[in-house]
Amino acid sequence: MKRETTRRSIASAIVALAIVAATAVSAQGYSPTPGTIYQLPSNQACLKGRGNCAIYPKAAQLTSGRLVASFEQSTVPASGSAVGQTLPVYKSDDDGTTWQLLSQVQAPAYLSSDPSVAKYTSAWTNPYLYVLPQQVGALAAGTLVLAAVVSGDDEYYLEQKAANPNWTPTNDGDRKDLAIALYSSTDSGASWTFRNIVTGGSWQGGSAGAIGVNVSAANTYKQVDPVWEPYLMVYNGQLVAYYSDENDFTGYNTTTGVPTLDPNNATATDSDGQILAHRTWDGTSASWSGPVVDVTGTTVTLAGGKTEIGGGRPGMANVVQTSDGKWMLTYEYWGGGDNVRYKVASDPLHFFSVGGAAGTGITTLPVTTGTGALATGGSPVLVRLPDGRILFNAAGSGNVWMNASGSSTASWTAYQTTMPGAYSRNLTYDASTGRVVILANQGTSTIINADIDFGHSTGTYYQIVNKLTGQVIGTTNNTTDANIGNADFPDVRLEAAGSAANPDTELWHVTTKPDGNVTLLNKSGGRAAEIWTGNATQGQQIGQWVDNTASGLFTMVTKSNGYVYFQSVQNRSLYLTGSTAGATLSLQPSDNGAGSQDWQLVAK
Repeated sequence: MKRETTRRSIASAIVALAIVAATAVSAQGYSPTPGTIYQLPSNQACLKGRGNCAIYPKAAQLTSGRLVASFEQSTVPASGSAVGQTLPVYKSDDDGTTWQLLSQVQAPAYLSSDPSVAKYTSAWTNPYLYVLPQQVGALAAGTLVLAAVVSGDDEYYLEQKAANPNWTPTNDGDRKDLAIALYSSTDSGASWTFRNIVTGGSWQGGSAGAIGVNVSAANTYKQVDPVWEPYLMVYNGQLVAYYSDENDFTGYNTTTGVPTLDPNNATATDSDGQILAHRTWDGTSASWSGPVVDVTGTTVTLAGGKTEIGGGRPGMANVVQTSDGKWMLTYEYWGGGDNVRYKVASDPLHFFSVGGAAGTGITTLPVTTGTGALATGGSPVLVRLPDGRILFNAAGSGNVWMNASGSSTASWTAYQTTMPGAYSRNLTYDASTGRVVILANQGTSTIINADIDFGHSTGTYYQIVNKLTGQVIGTTNNTTDANIGNADFPDVRLEAAGSAANPDTELWHVTTKPDGNVTLLNKSGGRAAEIWTGNATQGQQIGQWVDNTASGLFTMVTKSNGYVYFQSVQNRSLYLTGSTAGATLSLQPSDNGAGSQDWQLVAK
């Protein structure tokens, strides 16, 4: 019952996003309901299909607490082509409740007098925002940096428009001179300095949706050699950029990891392969190091017997350190089997030496009882929280999986969210709240976000003690949504204080919603004590579930004796009730002072 009701509630919230205006609402308290950062205007022309005109959202949090976000926005610039395209940067100073456009990041051609970057006239896609945790060369700790794919013009788009001014694109085109550029900002994202080119490619070749199809006549040899999807990290005092590379490589040095570029890369028939690689920068040198491969993919044999690596197209790297001193890399892979893979290494610069050509399928990772295998579908994201917990999501599910100990060998547990599964769904830890802001592209070029509690968030936690029994509210030692981790039954009950194996399951945030009402969020996993069926009728029991309602579930009222009671928002005649020791909590009419509805908040 509860599962179906909640799915309807979440679906309704998502549908409602279609009519939400792109303008921000006034800042209010915590609300997990998805909101809209950007929505493509109905009359806005796009350089590509409208369904992917605004995609790839990423976010980061500054030391001030400000959240910044960027995404590809391929609306047509004043030039009438890709020339002059910029990457928007939005800010939120209220933990993701509202967002405002802060700046536009221009292409290198407009920010540098260096003639070697004059060809990069479009700041296009795959932005990755990162705050330096320490000084790197000339860049101070706390500097906001941005890596993104830049390009020249879209020659396929130009050719189609010249032949038919009414032509409307339905997919990617064929841009020239693709590269990954690095920018920095010292004023919280308000202005940007172009630093350098991390790595370069060549023609897009219709890639990322139309490989070898939407190829321009100007692309003489029909090349598909772009670079994509940067991911930044500081390691050993250097900035590391992981990226996806569609240049043609015939192999690699198994000792150093250095890939061998096909000498005919610019003219030979492409294998349509892709490798994962990285480069490093010391923050002062003019250029980055040479490439080192991280995942080669399988070896592909071409006409004439030539072989190239990159089969299966590994891409979209994310890297985190584990609590047992290892490093974990996740990425998508399209060579059969799981389309999300991982590797674990003792050195994040030597992934090439472990895991073989393709790594290990993500669904082989151990999970806790009741939890299904980690999501596939591509576009994996991996985030380490300050306390060592690791979160994972991928495009195939709206859930997030948590590794509570952060160890490379530990089990993972699924947690539901209010956000739908989406390609390039981003997870950003908010140190101000201790919650996680999730961004995703959804529907017709709409960027949405939600604020999700996964436990151990900031603020005071309470034992909530029942006056009648002296017992406290617990979760039957369950840490996640009851349908995932507790055999799908209402799990919020009275239990003896200290009886739970996990003491965090007996602690709760009393969290205020925008309407002034409250919800109870458990410390162990951030799940809410909710009405199990979603219907506030007498006798309904309480279960632990993702907080998926904009309004509070209860109105909390303090009595003259210092106790509080929790009155149902949906049905004012019913109250949160603990009738007997060990009983599941339920909604009941007034107990006329018997104490089953009186609760004492004891700060812990």
